[in-house]
Amino acid sequence: MKKKVIALLLMTILLLSVGASAFAEGETGVQRGDIVIMGRWNDQPIRWSVLDPAATNAGEPGVFLVTEQMLTNQGVMYNGTAKAVWKGSDGQAWCTRFYQDNLSALEQAAVPAVSKNEDAMQAYGLSWKDIALEEENVFFLSTKETLDYFDPEAGDPTLTTTFIGDNKVYYYWLRTPHAIHGDYAGYVIDANNVHDYVVYGSWGTRPAMNLGGDGFLYLTPADGQLSVRALGDLPTSATGEWKATAVDSAIALRVEGTVYRSGQLTVDYSGAPANGWISVMVRDEEGRNLSYGCLGQSAGGSGSVSLAPELPEGASLYLFAEVDNGPGNTNSASALCPLSWTEEPPPTPEPTPTPAPTEAPEQDGSISLVNVSPLPVDPNDSGLKNFLRQYWMFAIPTALLFLIAVAALIITIVVRRRREEYGYYDDYYYDDDYENEEEYGDEDKNGRDDN
Repeated sequence: MKKKVIALLLMTILLLSVGASAFAEGETGVQRGDIVIMGRWNDQPIRWSVLDPAATNAGEPGVFLVTEQMLTNQGVMYNGTAKAVWKGSDGQAWCTRFYQDNLSALEQAAVPAVSKNEDAMQAYGLSWKDIALEEENVFFLSTKETLDYFDPEAGDPTLTTTFIGDNKVYYYWLRTPHAIHGDYAGYVIDANNVHDYVVYGSWGTRPAMNLGGDGFLYLTPADGQLSVRALGDLPTSATGEWKATAVDSAIALRVEGTVYRSGQLTVDYSGAPANGWISVMVRDEEGRNLSYGCLGQSAGGSGSVSLAPELPEGASLYLFAEVDNGPGNTNSASALCPLSWTEEPPPTPEPTPTPAPTEAPEQDGSISLVNVSPLPVDPNDSGLKNFLRQYWMFAIPTALLFLIAVAALIITIVVRRRREEYGYYDDYYYDDDYENEEEYGDEDKNGRDDN
């Protein structure tokens, strides 16, 4: 029984870990092995393979990329001084020139400078020295990164690749020096394997870089166009090809004010580009994109937009303007503008004034009926009903008078009968002592003289 419980717990942990991993890879809408089109080489768009869709090679929020193919097949030395030191080497200088010459100013804004340290290690049957990146935008892969990011059986991009010029397999440099031989550094050979070679040898180049920092916003399908979409999931690409949206300092969107009422947030803005779109992005506390919405196209300058914000706990909402620069070209955008608001109660309606009561004119004790309107008459009712409907105000006092008269009549009758019962006749009282008429002569019982 205990073994079954332990097995179930292990299975649950495994499923949760798989679910968490899938969510992490799906956060940006991009998958490992997808392609990002960015920069130009020999006047052709450069295709970059996605190694990590959610983090840079230094573990920060972003995307880690390496070119799909080698850009050169030979002619580049690691270091002509015969020293296996990356800092100041020919290989590092080649990467710096590439960043400056083959990425536009807009694209450069989306490529952050990265610092990273790697310890000495054993791999591929060889010993490798510790290695560091110091604020570098473009660089060669390290030996450790070939282990961390390349797994052909898992569908990752292959470590061995072809030259962009003829699609044939060649060797290319890594940046990690050999730990023992001071003039050897790593390079990738065929069959997804890594070896070392003298640093003044001539091999190909396969640069790597990240997208991230304040200059990178998100990836959108390379062949798509911006359009209105409600705040929700991040974009997806049917082809697996993407382009970046990078911050253009020339677009200076500003938030002028916010009003939140009855679940709707209204944002007033200024500084929007004439051919741009107004969009929103939700990011978590670490700066990773969670959801995106495009609220509408801007006519330029000032305007307002409304949305129903739905934020996970700890997340933040941002407004920005973006410009679609066409298929395969990096889009331009403003910096993210953080949004904040407080709940406002609905406006209180103006109170309806109560009309002053109309006083009835005084008429010397008479009753005056003011503003009395007859009830509507139903044509199907009888004449009596119609009469009562129209003159009900007169009928009530008449009925009261009639009841009073009836009551008075009843009282009069009762009083008369009571008098007769107790012998009252014309204010004279009847006495039994006068029953003998002969004693009183001609007087009747009431003492009256009939003569």
